[in-house]
Amino acid sequence: MPRDFKNFAREHQHVLNDDKEKTEEYQEILNKYKDMSNDDLMSNLLNEAGKLKSEGKLDSKSISDLQNTLSPFLNEQQKDMLKSIVNAINEQK
Repeated sequence: MPRDFKNFAREHQHVLNDDKEKTEEYQEILNKYKDMSNDDLMSNLLNEAGKLKSEGKLDSKSISDLQNTLSPFLNEQQKDMLKSIVNAINEQK
């Protein structure tokens, strides 16, 4: 079954329970994105990536490093999705 952000959020709510401030920050982020469609999530991701790139805070090497770090933990479908996201980000001007 493909994973979606709602399942991810539900599975990872406990991650920061030891730090109340971080937990609240994490919860705010989850709430911001949890009801978005995949298209809306992708649009938001590309907008944020574009901002970071224009500020010099994101480059193709860091994107590639992230992809290489995440890939071993993903199934083939997830790897394909990650690859398409990375390609979309790298194609941005």
